Amino acid sequence: MIGEEAHIRSARQIGPRYDPQYPREKLDTYGNLVLLCPTHHAIVDKDEGAAWPTDAVENLKATHERAVDEATSATDLAVRDLEELLVAQIANWEIKARLATWRAMTSHLNNVYPQLRQDEADGLFELGAWLLERRWPDGYPRIVYAFENFRQVLTCLLELIGRSFEAKGQIFELPREHKRIGWNASLYTELISDFNVKANVVWLLTMELTRAANLIISAVAAELDPLYRLTEGYVLLQDGDAFWGIELSRLQHPTPKPDSVPQVYSLQALIDRTRVELDGGDPRSEPDIDLYAVDVSEWARPTD
Repeated sequence: MIGEEAHIRSARQIGPRYDPQYPREKLDTYGNLVLLCPTHHAIVDKDEGAAWPTDAVENLKATHERAVDEATSATDLAVRDLEELLVAQIANWEIKARLATWRAMTSHLNNVYPQLRQDEADGLFELGAWLLERRWPDGYPRIVYAFENFRQVLTCLLELIGRSFEAKGQIFELPREHKRIGWNASLYTELISDFNVKANVVWLLTMELTRAANLIISAVAAELDPLYRLTEGYVLLQDGDAFWGIELSRLQHPTPKPDSVPQVYSLQALIDRTRVELDGGDPRSEPDIDLYAVDVSEWARPTD
């Protein structure tokens, strides 16, 4: 069977059946999508859909769905309905997690002075609450594991942002308290060390969150839809800047063992381990961490 996902109402003003009144957030949802063969996809969309208005395409879809329903068992219908709801939840996660602009968001967090735009920070806190509310269905253990792992990492990052970042106009940033004091050698060392430790923790959690996002992508492709994000692919971490050069990395976790349970990430444990590895944190003493080699889940493991 060959099929192409087609939009009933186009997102483009000059596209077939464009409707300015249709909510933009619904354009890529199930209600505005129809599966067509390549030949009929071209026919339905020809001349901006002049011969196939919205009502006609929706009737075509509804007629086909009724025929499929009549030929499908109640059990198969229940599975289909469940998977349609699950796909919708995953699509919602993609939007809330800003996968489309993941590189830009990670570049802000990976800045020498970690920061987020106000809308990015608000979006991450909203995502954290949304994930906490979710009830995932049985039968998809890898997907359930991946989403819980993502939530644990995000919770740890949000705890640090909420506790240590401050608003500066439309930017949320890790403040440089060592730049705000008169000369006091011991206090300066304390403050610059604290900033350096927390900046490294932000970078580590940003990398771990990227791995967690890609674990979700792998899990969905394995358990629900082999074609999931086949076009878009995995999300990439962006590091560096225009002056030093920009580096893109695809970070991934290994597939979790069956029946494994995501751990809780302890921010304090991660801060303590990072401070030890940085020999207190003072960047002037030149200790460094190979961030890409760190097992963040091990460093952030809660201590007894």
